[in-house]
Amino acid sequence: MLLKKIEISGFKSFAKTTMLEFPCAVSAIVGPNGSGKSNVAEALKWVLGEQSMKSLRGKRGEDLIFNGSQSAPKMGRASVTLVFDNKDKVLPIDYDEARISRVVHRTGENEYLINDSPARLKDIIELLSRMGLGVSSHHIISQGEADRLLNASVKERKDMIEEALGLKIYRVKKADAEKRLEKTTENIRQVEELRREIHHQLKFLKREVDKIEEIEKLKTELKTIYSRYFPKENGFLIGEKGQIEAQKEELEKEIARLREEKAAFLANSPGEEEKKGIKNKEAELSFRESELSKVRFNRNAMERELGKLEGIIEYRKSLGGEESKDKKEEKPPIPFKEVFSVIDSLGKTAKAGMMETDVGQTRKIFAEIIRLSEDFISKFSGEKPVKNLSGQKDIRELETKHLQIRSLIDQLEEKEKQLLGEAALIKSSIEESRKKILELERENYQAEARSKELFAIHSRIVSEGEKIKIRSDELAREELEAAALLGREFVDGLPKDASGNDQFDYQEREKFLRQAERLKIKLEDCGIVSDETVKEYNSAMERDGGYQKELNDLAEAEKSLREVMEQLAERIENDFVSGVEKINSEFVKFFVSIFGGGKAELLIAKIKAKKEDDDDGLADVSEVSEEVEEPTGVEIKVSHPKKRISSLEMLSGGERSLVAISLLFAISQVNPPPFLILDETDAALDESNSQKYALMLKSLGERTQLIVITHNRETMRQADALFGVTMGSDGISRLLSIKFDDARQYAADK
Repeated sequence: MLLKKIEISGFKSFAKTTMLEFPCAVSAIVGPNGSGKSNVAEALKWVLGEQSMKSLRGKRGEDLIFNGSQSAPKMGRASVTLVFDNKDKVLPIDYDEARISRVVHRTGENEYLINDSPARLKDIIELLSRMGLGVSSHHIISQGEADRLLNASVKERKDMIEEALGLKIYRVKKADAEKRLEKTTENIRQVEELRREIHHQLKFLKREVDKIEEIEKLKTELKTIYSRYFPKENGFLIGEKGQIEAQKEELEKEIARLREEKAAFLANSPGEEEKKGIKNKEAELSFRESELSKVRFNRNAMERELGKLEGIIEYRKSLGGEESKDKKEEKPPIPFKEVFSVIDSLGKTAKAGMMETDVGQTRKIFAEIIRLSEDFISKFSGEKPVKNLSGQKDIRELETKHLQIRSLIDQLEEKEKQLLGEAALIKSSIEESRKKILELERENYQAEARSKELFAIHSRIVSEGEKIKIRSDELAREELEAAALLGREFVDGLPKDASGNDQFDYQEREKFLRQAERLKIKLEDCGIVSDETVKEYNSAMERDGGYQKELNDLAEAEKSLREVMEQLAERIENDFVSGVEKINSEFVKFFVSIFGGGKAELLIAKIKAKKEDDDDGLADVSEVSEEVEEPTGVEIKVSHPKKRISSLEMLSGGERSLVAISLLFAISQVNPPPFLILDETDAALDESNSQKYALMLKSLGERTQLIVITHNRETMRQADALFGVTMGSDGISRLLSIKFDDARQYAADK
């Protein structure tokens, strides 16, 4: 980091804009007394944030502004700008040049600028701290203040060394953290007070909220029940209504069809004419059956007559075949076995005759019985049937008559067959008519029965529809109650139909309704709670939660700040101790170089402090079992090579200046500042010490940019550039400059 130039405008005697460029390691500013040389050093001190007007040789801000002269008007403002080379980006700004400006107006208003952008003094201090600069001005040693380090208290000297070591920024951060910690602690106290106040209100509201929570819990349970009940019930009712409507539609179609069939049946049903025709056919059938009975009677009579004739003919024939004997033979005894055999045969033949319906066959059976009887009698009586020898003629007549009767019987049989056929046709016709009437009547009966069944089903479906309507009305009332308790948007937001087969039976429905009724009764018992109470409680809880969160954040911030402060304190202490050790090493070298021997060192003064017991503060002394030592200041101990001294006050003014210069140079070697300004610090030195001083400047210039305000020739010889300051009769300081390298080159060329 290199100080490239300084621009002064309206500051004290520099009425006109004056620019001092510092391209060399050591620059010297010379001029007669009162020309304004020290105003350059004060301008540097002022732009770096100096707030003490006394150190700037003024009382008010307007004292820093050119006040005019007999030939020059006074200025309205004063400004000083420092331009640093920032190519290595030591400063956290995106420019290769860093411009730090300060402006003061006659109103006393101050402005700070960083690269022509407004900034705060705090920003300037933090920025300068990164370069090892600060408001303590250890890098600016003014005339008469060379031994300021020696005269300062141990605490002030410690602060100056910390600033020189670049620890000021940590002090600033630590102080800022302490302020923030104090503010955080105060905020915690205030928030806790607010929480205590709001807790009184919350106790009252909590009781109301408990009731509200119970209501909400009941409503939640009721919503859970209704969330299942309404879709299920709606789905069930919709399905049932659809089925009932479909069934009613089908039934009405079936009933209409049956009505049409009945109308068609009535239109096509057999009337009185057809029934009268059946009666006529029945009368005709009766007539045919009567005729058939007559024919059968006559045929039976003829067959009986024919049977008699056949018996007579047989008998007559049997009589004419053998002559009767005059003497009867002796009759043999009748065996019982044969008697029983004949009787058995007669019985079987008689039974067969009884089973026979045909007259001709019956006649033959009777003839067989007669034959068996005659044979039995003839066999056991010894007598044969008497033959009518003179009755041959009668037999032929009987046979003729037999043929006639047989012919009549055949005629009657033909007539019987004819009547039987006609009767069968009439019966078949009557049967067909009756079957037709019976089938129609059966169909009509079935239609009537189906119609009655359909009307019964229709009545049942209508009854079911009425039940569904009653159930729908109950559902509507339940929805109205649910909307009043839970809000219309909840009811409207429920699905209107349960998906899939998620239906329930009557018992499950009754269970849901009982649960819902129980919850509604509990809600009524809870009474009405104002929404404003809920809002008030929620608002209070929100505020309390905010306070709690704020307390947590503040506690975390407090903890973080304490950790930061501990880390900063530890770093400051460690860096300070190590820095003092390094300064002591350089301090001895410079001191021995100037005084030709002896010893000089910095001693860290420490005091015993109470160890922190907790985050709330320091523990009581009586409770502290361990004490720690904290650095509180820096003391300077010097051992002169030629005389014994017990304190710095025993040194002469020149010696004190040399000690102060040695210490300043040692500090600069450990943590070189961007530049070091020495304002006539060599004024009290003799020629010998001036040479030593000049050599130290040359050595120091290798690491630190030096701006020296001097009258000393030895100091001027070590400078690379020389600025001359003069003042004319108008009271305005003017600047002349020369670079010795350019001058030597010019002289060599000449």
